[in-house]
Amino acid sequence: MRHAQDNEPEAPLWRQLAWMAAIWAGSVAVLGTVAWIIRFWLKA
Repeated sequence: MRHAQDNEPEAPLWRQLAWMAAIWAGSVAVLGTVAWIIRFWLKA
């Protein structure tokens, strides 16, 4: 989070939400991949 003393304006809400959605989607993808690898490893 930025402070009021920073010279740069705060990013628009849609950009913040897009970053949040991208981080969430990336974490879901990574966790899904790890789960798939573990499942595949345990079946072998």
